[in-house]
Amino acid sequence: MKKDKYTEKQFIEYLDRLLAGEEISLGDDVSDEVRSALELASKMLAYRDEPSADFRANLRDRLLRKLAQEEAAATEAKRHGFREWAANLFPQRPVLIGITSTVLVVLLAFVGTVWYSTRYGGAPMPAEAPSPSQAEYSVSLPSNIAPETVTFVAKTSLSTATGGAPVYRIEGADVTTGSVTGLGRRLGFSGEAGLIDGGDKIAMFDGEGEEMRELIIWTASGAVEYGYVEPDKLFPQYPPDLPSQQEAELIAYDFLQQADLLPPTYHNLPEIKDETNVIAGGGYSVSREYAAEAAPPPAAAPSAPSWPWKSSEPSAPSEPTAPSAPAATTYWLVSFPYFVDGASATGPGSKIEVSIGDNGEVVRLLWSWRQMTPTSDMNIISQKQAYEDLIQGKGSLDIPLGCDRVVVEKVQLKYWLDPPSEKQDYAVPVYEFTGQCLDKNGRHLEDFTAWTPALSRTY
Repeated sequence: MKKDKYTEKQFIEYLDRLLAGEEISLGDDVSDEVRSALELASKMLAYRDEPSADFRANLRDRLLRKLAQEEAAATEAKRHGFREWAANLFPQRPVLIGITSTVLVVLLAFVGTVWYSTRYGGAPMPAEAPSPSQAEYSVSLPSNIAPETVTFVAKTSLSTATGGAPVYRIEGADVTTGSVTGLGRRLGFSGEAGLIDGGDKIAMFDGEGEEMRELIIWTASGAVEYGYVEPDKLFPQYPPDLPSQQEAELIAYDFLQQADLLPPTYHNLPEIKDETNVIAGGGYSVSREYAAEAAPPPAAAPSAPSWPWKSSEPSAPSEPTAPSAPAATTYWLVSFPYFVDGASATGPGSKIEVSIGDNGEVVRLLWSWRQMTPTSDMNIISQKQAYEDLIQGKGSLDIPLGCDRVVVEKVQLKYWLDPPSEKQDYAVPVYEFTGQCLDKNGRHLEDFTAWTPALSRTY
């Protein structure tokens, strides 16, 4: 016991002198165990300067916690690889845990220096945490569904310049039954929130019958779904008394503010008004051109649309039969912009939408705002390269079988956000393509939106 304490004290004294930059001369009374460890530490320190105080403190604390946990959980468990070597170098007695952690700090700094020096010829600055790998910066786009015979036409200029764009870390959603209950109170719900769908969601319900409302929060992302359980509020059987589009926009903004769901960049409505869309909703989707002209019911019907799912088999010429006119506008869909540090977001998780129904009532909300912080700037490919990737099927494009030609009219750099059900760690840039799908006769079938990854394959 006395010998062990003397060895530990001896090692501490020599190590402190080494770390202070002093030259040491080992006497004959130094054991082979201590001598080998000190010689190794001396070689490590010769390769680089001492790690910063913050770096050492952070790493030392983490190692202390880790070693303490391992010792308490399995003092007799076998260790493998690096841990086995470290455990055998010094006994894991509590008094030596601090010593071992100090040596590991030096060892880790040494390993990083040797690898970096060998590859790049210089020592890196110490980092608080390792950078995410290329796989962590990947983006999960929807499947690419397009006829093999489709042709592509770009009716917009495509830049050949490469550049850079930041990647953003998405803060974890702190969703609890208490936080959901608090939101429910602000929305007039009574009772308490509870887990549903195996813990994937936390929900509250209020009211009965056609007046039953639901509030659902996705635990993975913190996304909010609010509205009436029955669809009659969105599609009433009677002509609703709708506010004007401008009034609907103000009602939606006030609703977000009262629910404490306004994103931090929404200082006031006039600042985002130009980026906010108010679209007419009814029996089926209505084009924005119609929505811009539509007034509260009764609304004029748009021209008869073509039906992309109809068979294109040849038949005797006949006059097309116009489908029934769409139901009159039954609600206004107010879509607010979703910005990522000034840049637009895209994808299924980029929705901030409020639906305004009869008598100006908020009948539905989809909200998926996520707090983000920039991590690092990454290289991105050019618009021209992204377009080539789209043509080669390396992106995400979903168009009907009757589409003969894809006309690209606009290309924008945006940030992809996964569905609310998914936990997403990083928001990465993508190129978004928008335009029209045309049939073999050049007639418009439908608009399309497509995406390709924007990050360069060489980081």
